[in-house]
Amino acid sequence: MRKLMMVALSLCLSAGIVIAAEGFVSKVDVEKMKVTIDDKEYTVDKDTKITTKGKTESKDSDLKALAKAAERKGKDGKVGIKVTFEAKESKLTSVEFRGGGGKKDKSDK
Repeated sequence: MRKLMMVALSLCLSAGIVIAAEGFVSKVDVEKMKVTIDDKEYTVDKDTKITTKGKTESKDSDLKALAKAAERKGKDGKVGIKVTFEAKESKLTSVEFRGGGGKKDKSDK
């Protein structure tokens, strides 16, 4: 009986698990609020935390910035961006990506 209770408890707890992983964003649809990571489509809503990771700190970002970053071509020639994300089923709860670090004009020194 104890084993059955432990299995039931484990099943209930695992139903709400949030998946944390790294992946590669290949497509972002800002209007439909969809992000494709590793060929799986996730939905984004106002509660999804999107952050840009800098060299020393992270700051809040938005879906438009993620879309712009996903359009860049990497060193390997692949278009897209590597992200760390958390998802619950097919909804993204958080996404963190490396910022582009806009180039400063040398005359701004």
